[in-house]
Amino acid sequence: MTGSKTLGILGKKLGMTQIYQEDGNCVPVTILQAGPCKVLQVKMATAAEHPEGHRTAVQNLGKKRGRRNRPRAADGYYAVQLGFGDKPARVCDKAELGHCKKVGVDGGARFVREFRLAAAPAQKPGDEVTVALFDGVRHVDVTGTTKGRGWAGTIKRYKFSRQPTSHGNSVNHRTGGGLGRQHSISSGVPKGKRMAGHYGVEQVTVQRLLVVKIDQPRNLLYVSGAVPGHNNGFVEIRKTVKRERVIIGKMPPEKMAAQKAMLAKAKK
Repeated sequence: MTGSKTLGILGKKLGMTQIYQEDGNCVPVTILQAGPCKVLQVKMATAAEHPEGHRTAVQNLGKKRGRRNRPRAADGYYAVQLGFGDKPARVCDKAELGHCKKVGVDGGARFVREFRLAAAPAQKPGDEVTVALFDGVRHVDVTGTTKGRGWAGTIKRYKFSRQPTSHGNSVNHRTGGGLGRQHSISSGVPKGKRMAGHYGVEQVTVQRLLVVKIDQPRNLLYVSGAVPGHNNGFVEIRKTVKRERVIIGKMPPEKMAAQKAMLAKAKK
């Protein structure tokens, strides 16, 4: 999760393709299905800020005392909970079905995440968030789960160099080498030692991916850059936390001219 306290959107990675721009350049892009997402819950810092109809909660006191309504407590922070993808009711538990039923969803959501906000959100439970949220946004941050690579050695996992293949090194070329401090007072393997192990299936955020195209009718977002995860993997998309900056003066003259032309076109 990045440090941006702005509303994002949920989606999934569909794959890669290429787009020809107006100047004839061919740009490789990753296609993201960005929404539509259903607003499942809105959290407020104080109880009085909750919208009408969501200021009470139900408390189940058992068979004898039954269900009772009580004032809803404050959440203590601002946030919007989004749900993406339809999930059939037969694979949902009752708590999930009851949570989604409040916003008119028959079933559940495949991918549910919460976005913390700096101020009270304008969205209400039951609203839809589409890719139009990124209209005019040039760069985004994408969070996903990397591909699983199974049990990997140190060369594949940490980019270690292999050992020499000359005489005297018998079948020891791709091993991790010594573990260290075996003959000292504090003997043992130090914590954090980089060794062979499970590689992949980690949450990774790739920052400042360029938005090449937005297809609002189909809720598609075309970005230039690497997106973590496999095809059809769920991702979170936010407006980038990095400043909109362009580095000029540290690139070849032909690239500098193209960058300046792009800036002039963006200002128009």
